[in-house]
Amino acid sequence: MLRSIPPAQPLALPDLPALPPLALWLLGTFLQPILAWLETLLLRSVLARCAQHPLLQIAQIYDPAAVIAACATYRHPQGTKGAPPTFSIEQLVRAEIVRAWADSCSDTELEWLLASNLLVRHFVGLALLAPAPDHSTLSRFHAFLTLHAPDALFCDVLAFLDRHDPEDAATTPQVVDTFALASPAAPALSVAGLLCHLTRRLALAWMREAPAALQHALPPLDLSGLARTDAPRTKEQAQQRLVQAGSVASWVADGLRQHVAALPDPFRATVAAQVQAIQKIIADETTIDATGVVQERAADAKGTYRIASAVDLEATFRKHDGDVAVLGSNAVISTTTTRIRAAVILTGSTPDSQAPSAVLRQLQAWAHPLPRVLIMDQAGGMGKTRADVDAISQGQTMMVARVPPTSAAESGRLSASAFVLSRDGQTLRCPNGQESTRQYPHSTTDGVRFTFRSEQCRGCRFWNTCRGVESKPNVVRFVYVTAYHAYVRAAAQFNQTDRGKALLKSRWQVEPTIAWLVRYQGCRVARRIGLAAARCQLLMACAVRNLLLWLSRQERRE
Repeated sequence: MLRSIPPAQPLALPDLPALPPLALWLLGTFLQPILAWLETLLLRSVLARCAQHPLLQIAQIYDPAAVIAACATYRHPQGTKGAPPTFSIEQLVRAEIVRAWADSCSDTELEWLLASNLLVRHFVGLALLAPAPDHSTLSRFHAFLTLHAPDALFCDVLAFLDRHDPEDAATTPQVVDTFALASPAAPALSVAGLLCHLTRRLALAWMREAPAALQHALPPLDLSGLARTDAPRTKEQAQQRLVQAGSVASWVADGLRQHVAALPDPFRATVAAQVQAIQKIIADETTIDATGVVQERAADAKGTYRIASAVDLEATFRKHDGDVAVLGSNAVISTTTTRIRAAVILTGSTPDSQAPSAVLRQLQAWAHPLPRVLIMDQAGGMGKTRADVDAISQGQTMMVARVPPTSAAESGRLSASAFVLSRDGQTLRCPNGQESTRQYPHSTTDGVRFTFRSEQCRGCRFWNTCRGVESKPNVVRFVYVTAYHAYVRAAAQFNQTDRGKALLKSRWQVEPTIAWLVRYQGCRVARRIGLAAARCQLLMACAVRNLLLWLSRQERRE
């Protein structure tokens, strides 16, 4: 038989020993100097033993005054509302630095560190016996930081490093890469369960926060029926639940949508987002067959930006070949050999090919110099990505990445990049000098297909390489050319130069940085839901990682 575990009892501490009245009088008179003396004595011992601790080194070299100024609106002006603050903004800012250093920990874990770790208390500026901020205080400040100054620490640390460890941001190549930042919300197990969960959350929020005059807009619901957790046993039961969930969700969404405009902010935005999410899920995940029965849509026909959680509506699936799909966001960083220069959060299903453009837009928003070279893996090698980088940077930035192989290249034949397209786009010349002006629009894309007749190719020394050994002598050779053919051809030629090969080999430098962020700065799972929270967490982690990398370089130099 299993024995029940007795509840934990509070730790009993002995009472203070009795002291003579004279000793009590002396202790009361000189208590503050005695405590200050004891605190100094204790800290001297701890700091001498832990002089190389990263937090102590950061405290000696970096002053977060600019971040404190950016958070000045967190509180009302002194004397206008409420009691004076218990903790200064500087202490709360330093606590956020500790959070990023301690694996992007949660509010309760940060509260425990501030209450028990002497080094952390010294870094934040808390006296030995002073109270520490609780998790609710830390949560409120972190929410403010997420909305109003998520990039303040990152930009200030970058400016600090550029002053003390100069690096020409314009001429130094930057390497771009992405990684998954999972959402703390779990994905729904079924479409029916997702619709039920979202409908229940919408109904509860309406009953709790909607004005009394609008409570009648909510249809009568059995909320217990929307909270079922058992799985259907047969396909018929699953189909029945899907039909019921879709009907109830549409019923509630249609009933509340017409009253959204009358709701006060910010509740109006919340209801509008939930109603829109219900409509999107029904459109993306379900379809009606010829008999009028609602069916779950096939996986390959579902929308790209799929909602999979009723809690985190902004999270989507990030799926890479060979990897498990992750519900969350797509984290993008751009780094040099010494520091991270940009960090961006995209929704999970955003293709990696859009990462370079996002990095350039972020640098422009910060008024930072654009690099002359952006390096990325094969995901950044498509022609459209190169054209977007060229357009956004107005020709300042060149994209360096391997050209993705085409079906012809994978079969060992000449790819389209071996052909030269005229400036007017009307003539295509092959490596043997033959030209073709016959082009036909592609059926599914914006590109065109040029044709080379067999008479033009007969006797060509590139016959086997271009057409294939088993190609028939009278078959037309098709060459598919996109609107970005010039970018791909120029990239293929540059990648064969010594400088191109050297830049491609330097792409590995981003991998250790991502490993550090994921393993030691807590960037594998977001602590809060939403893209804004994920962005703040990523930027704070990158700022602290930049400081730690600089300390490491200083140590190696010494």
